[in-house]
Amino acid sequence: MTSTLRSFLSLLCGDYSNQKQAFDNPPLFAHIHLRYRPIEHLQPGSILLEQTYAVDPKNPYRLRMIRAEEQPNGVIKLWNHTFREPSRFNAATFDRALRGEIQESDLICLDECHYQVQKVAGSYLGSLEPNCRCIVHRNGKDTVLVSTFKLEKNQLKTLDRGHDPVTNERCWGSIAGEFQFQKLTSWSSEIPADW
Repeated sequence: MTSTLRSFLSLLCGDYSNQKQAFDNPPLFAHIHLRYRPIEHLQPGSILLEQTYAVDPKNPYRLRMIRAEEQPNGVIKLWNHTFREPSRFNAATFDRALRGEIQESDLICLDECHYQVQKVAGSYLGSLEPNCRCIVHRNGKDTVLVSTFKLEKNQLKTLDRGHDPVTNERCWGSIAGEFQFQKLTSWSSEIPADW
C-alpha cells in the first residue's frame, strides 16, 4: 500500500456523526452515523461502510464494502460493493468476529458506482467517476446518483442526490446542502501494517 493510500484510509476510518447539524436543523437533516472500519482479512484497502439513523443504530439502511486502490495517475479509486445478504452483517461494524466472516463471495461489485478521490490542498475530494451512471432505485423509480464528499481533519462532508435519468430533475437528496459529519472515534490503528 502506498503512503498516499495509507494516509487517506487513516483519515477516513472511524465513526462519524452529524448530531450538531441535525439538532440545529431537525426538519432538514436526520441524525446519522457513518462508520468506516477496516476488514483486515480481505484484500488491502477493504473497508466496511455502514450508515445508520441514530434512532435505529442496529439496523443500517446502507451497508457496503469499499476497496480503496491507488491508480497509476495518483487518483484513489473506491470500488463499491454491496452484500448479497446485508442483514447477515448488520452488526459487523462493532463485532470483529462477524467482520471476520465476510468473504469475497458475499460481495457484489456495483458497476458504474465507483468513486475517484484526489488530494487537493490537504483535503480529499471524492466524486463518482466521470461518465458513471450509478442507478439507485428509490421511491419506486430508477434515479441516477450524483455524489460528492470532502474529507479533512476530523470532518467529512457529503452530498448525495438522485436525478431522473431522462429529465435530470432532482428526485431525492438534500435540499439544504451538504451533510456535515464530525469524527467521534478513529479506527486508523486497525489498518493492518502489511496492507
